[in-house]
Amino acid sequence: MKRLALLTAAAFAAVALGVTPAAAQDTTRKDTTRKEAKGEVAKAPTATTIIVVIDNSAATMTKVGMFKADSAPKIELVDARPLVEGNPDEPKFKESLEKNKDAIKALQDELKKHDFVVKAINEHAQKPEPGDVIGAEVTDDGRLVLYFWKK
Repeated sequence: MKRLALLTAAAFAAVALGVTPAAAQDTTRKDTTRKEAKGEVAKAPTATTIIVVIDNSAATMTKVGMFKADSAPKIELVDARPLVEGNPDEPKFKESLEKNKDAIKALQDELKKHDFVVKAINEHAQKPEPGDVIGAEVTDDGRLVLYFWKK
């Protein structure tokens, strides 16, 4: 009798707490509260980003040289001026431009060799020229981001 009373009390306690052993171990249910990543991560450029890109111009030039017209990447253009002017990193930016001027010139020359790049630059709303490009970045997803400083 004591045993029956104990089991009954335990059963009522389990129901009161809402414990259901089958649901606690159910690994087949899909978690509908989490969003699945779509592979897109917004990365807003900063003055520091542009400095790093300028410092890596020589390495990026090699990657740009490997692009072909039939496998042209998606090209994005970013105006560096609003990101840099008035920024505390502006002196570092100017120093980086001066230090890497030969690599930037070589990058500009490489970009001019690719018609699909020149076309993308010419179609931009601000109408920069290939000579205005101060840095380029090939992203992990294969996009070519060109940073320009319109003269």
